[in-house]
Amino acid sequence: MPHHTPRTEAYGDHPDQWVRIVGDASAELVFCFVHGGYWRPRYTAELMDPLVERVVRDGPVAAAVNIEYRREGDPAAMQDDVRTALHRVRELFPDALRVAVGHSAGGHLALLCADEVDLVVALAPVTDLVGGYGARIGSGAVAELMGASPAERPEAYAAATPRPTSTPTLVVHGVDDDRVPVDHARDFARQARDLDAPVDFFEFARLAHMDLIDPDGPHVALVAAWVRGHLRAPRKDAS
Repeated sequence: MPHHTPRTEAYGDHPDQWVRIVGDASAELVFCFVHGGYWRPRYTAELMDPLVERVVRDGPVAAAVNIEYRREGDPAAMQDDVRTALHRVRELFPDALRVAVGHSAGGHLALLCADEVDLVVALAPVTDLVGGYGARIGSGAVAELMGASPAERPEAYAAATPRPTSTPTLVVHGVDDDRVPVDHARDFARQARDLDAPVDFFEFARLAHMDLIDPDGPHVALVAAWVRGHLRAPRKDAS
C-alpha cells in the first residue's frame, strides 16, 4: 500500500471550513467526500475517513478530499461551504475526474452542488426536505435545519431541496434504511426520468443507513464500476 501524507487546507476563516487532501495532482480521479450527520455539529468529517482510506490505499491513480463545513442550522451557508470547497478541488486537480460522494445529509449537499463536479455519488441522500420534515427524520433534523415548517417557509424549502441536474449522478439506497426513507430516493429517481436527467438509481434490499459508509459494503463494487464507466467522459471546464 502506498504511503500518502494527508494535508489540511482552509478554504475560509471559520474553524470548520477546511479540506483534508490525500494524494497529489497527478491523480486521474479525485473523490470529494461530504459527510452526513443530519447537519448537526457533533458529526464531523471523520465519518468519511474509512472511505478516504479505501480510495487511496490501492495506488496513486485516485486522490481523496474530505470536506468539513459549518453545521450551524443555515442550509445556505452549508451549501456555500461545500461549493467553495469543491471549487478549490477544481483548482487543485484541474485534469482529474472529480466525483462528489455524499452520505445522508452530505448527499443532500453534494446534490445541491452537482454543477461543481463531473459526477455525483449520493449514498442514502436526503432528497426531500418536506417529506423529511413530515417523517421527522433524525428526530426533527429538518425542522432544526430550516427553523420552520414547510408551510411557514415554502420558498426556503424549495431552495434547499435538490433537483436532478445534467451532472451524471448515482443514487444508492437501502430498502431497510430506517433513517432516510428509500421512497424519497425513489421519488428523486422518478423526477430524473421525467426530466431525462442522467440519474442512475440502485437500491439494495438490505443496506442499513450507516453501512453505506462502510468501505467494504456490498455497494462499493457497484459504485467503483459506475465511476470507472465515466472515466473517458469529457471533463467540465476547470476554469
